Amino acid sequence: MKTLDLEFLNEVGKAKHLRLAYANQDLDETTVKHAMDTIAGLKMFEKDLVNPYATPRAATYIERKVTPIFGGDDTEAA
Repeated sequence: MKTLDLEFLNEVGKAKHLRLAYANQDLDETTVKHAMDTIAGLKMFEKDLVNPYATPRAATYIERKVTPIFGGDDTEAA
């Protein structure tokens, strides 16, 4: 499964991420930019008078791959 990672700059210039685990996996640049502009414009996540998602910066999909080294099942080592 891919996670959609939306990166913004807050009002003081620090990077902030909004990660969505169940987002559509085929979004195009125009759609994502529009959504990020909408999120930034709503200012609904403001904390301590700072909008953490003030300026859209980037969007990426993140894939997590787990590679077991040992164990992971319920059997005991002999």
